[in-house]
Amino acid sequence: MLTMTYEYKLQPTPEQIAIIEQTLDVCLSVWNFALRQRKDW
Repeated sequence: MLTMTYEYKLQPTPEQIAIIEQTLDVCLSVWNFALRQRKDW
């Protein structure tokens, strides 16, 4: 069986880059908060 894969290169606009960075910052904050909660427990 032949499996084909495709690769795409994202080319976000500056506005999209800002939104992606904001989303990743929120994810990082949530992760660090949860990790701190777990360590303190």
